[in-house]
Amino acid sequence: MRNPLLWVWGAVATVACGLMWLLPGSETVPYHVAWATFALCYGLEPWRPVVTATGLVLYTVVSGAILVDRVVDGTIDWQETAEIPLMSLLIALMVWHVQRRQRLLAEVTRLADRERAAARARELLTQRTSHEMRSPLTIASGYLEVLMARHHDAETADDLSVIHEELARLNRACDRLIRSLRVEQPLAVTAVDVDALLADTVRRWTPVADRSWVVTARAGVVDCSAERMRACLDTLVENAIRYTSCGDTIEVYARREADQIVLGVADSGPGFSDQFIEAMTRAHSLDVVEGVRDDLSQTGLGIGLVIDVANRRGGTVVVGRSAHGGADIALRVPMHPPGGTSWSPEVERRVVPRGLVTS
Repeated sequence: MRNPLLWVWGAVATVACGLMWLLPGSETVPYHVAWATFALCYGLEPWRPVVTATGLVLYTVVSGAILVDRVVDGTIDWQETAEIPLMSLLIALMVWHVQRRQRLLAEVTRLADRERAAARARELLTQRTSHEMRSPLTIASGYLEVLMARHHDAETADDLSVIHEELARLNRACDRLIRSLRVEQPLAVTAVDVDALLADTVRRWTPVADRSWVVTARAGVVDCSAERMRACLDTLVENAIRYTSCGDTIEVYARREADQIVLGVADSGPGFSDQFIEAMTRAHSLDVVEGVRDDLSQTGLGIGLVIDVANRRGGTVVVGRSAHGGADIALRVPMHPPGGTSWSPEVERRVVPRGLVTS
């Protein structure tokens, strides 16, 4: 049955009119009960404007006629008829508010649908970007390595080396873009061996840069998004490589402190300026640190990505000087972040690549 509450109110209004006619002097009780029932039913189940207006007019006319008849025969005073316009006005205002709420809910639903569509579009863009950019870069790098192996004269080698460096920069920019897009997507939270994740991160980056790599892993297994943690680690490691040179130390670490997990990268490079550290202590987004970039800063997507992940997790990004004399950037996130996600009990399981230093 369509609009069941409309029929409920119609029955209550009919009974109320009958009681008003049968109980002279007690009209106001059933009169107000019918209006209260309308407010309850309409609030739970808004009806079409035509149906609503028709029902209100009918009840107002019938109940008002009964009240006027009681005034004529002297049962009640004329002041009682003031209830007719007053209650009609109150109910009209209530109907207006309910309709306004329905319009706002419809707008929120539309915006939510649009956001879901945008999320799907971003996911598709990530997949296409990953394929369309990585494949040509890989092919170009392969052919370039062949050319570098064939040509040994100094001038050609220098030219090819410049091309190789630019392709490497483009490949890293592609990685940063894809990481940024993936962070925006809703990712599943699973049990992740953070220590193994750190070791795997260093294993992937070791061939890229000649550094003294150190893994300090004491976090164990936690419930988090492995994709987001990997994206943050890749970003921090890439920054450390950019600010260090051959032979410098890069330490990737994770540990537990009270009710928090600390995950970060430290190096022996030049470190951060006091201005940058001060800006980062109050940074909640990339905009705060826009004015303190140096010559080695690139797109700015990196630190913005890390800050965004920390904010989503209910944590912060901590910047300082490392024990190696350079920079130290860490995510400090709660073990029990908002939203009900919890960290699993600590499991000491360390997987360390061959040749790495651990502590």
